[in-house]
Amino acid sequence: MRRAPALLGLLASLLLPVTPAIAADDPAAVVQAFNQAISSKNLEGALGLMAEGAVQFTLRPAHAGVTDSTKISGDLATHWRTIGPVLFGVTATYRRTPKIITARTDGDLATVWVQMSTATEERGGQRRQDSFSELYVLARVGDSWRIAAMADNRGTDAMAVGGPAAP
Repeated sequence: MRRAPALLGLLASLLLPVTPAIAADDPAAVVQAFNQAISSKNLEGALGLMAEGAVQFTLRPAHAGVTDSTKISGDLATHWRTIGPVLFGVTATYRRTPKIITARTDGDLATVWVQMSTATEERGGQRRQDSFSELYVLARVGDSWRIAAMADNRGTDAMAVGGPAAP
């Protein structure tokens, strides 16, 4: 009978969203954990690394044909809640590999610049690789770092978003 609580604990741990384990005093580790969560299609884990009210800065649309995004900033969690399910649904694999270029901490504020490499394999087999810079602004929230803002210099790729063209 003593096995039942252990079994229930194991089942609960498998069903709950997992926030990646990170070094609490290392903003760069938070950035690495965020990208690992996205690569693992663990949206809830990635969202768990964001500060409340975090901001996404979008300089240009990531995909051809996306014209409704005229604001330069928006809610970061909403951004990923919108693109995450689409991204995860159309890709067999999507790997984000951030190379930390510089990380700076000043009190309760940190910045982390990365050179991002992505490898995408769509469910139909088409593959592509992209490379761009990303900037993360992190804030200390309690005893841990949380992503407060993200921006990138990603260009607009040629992949149009939406269904196939009508015949």
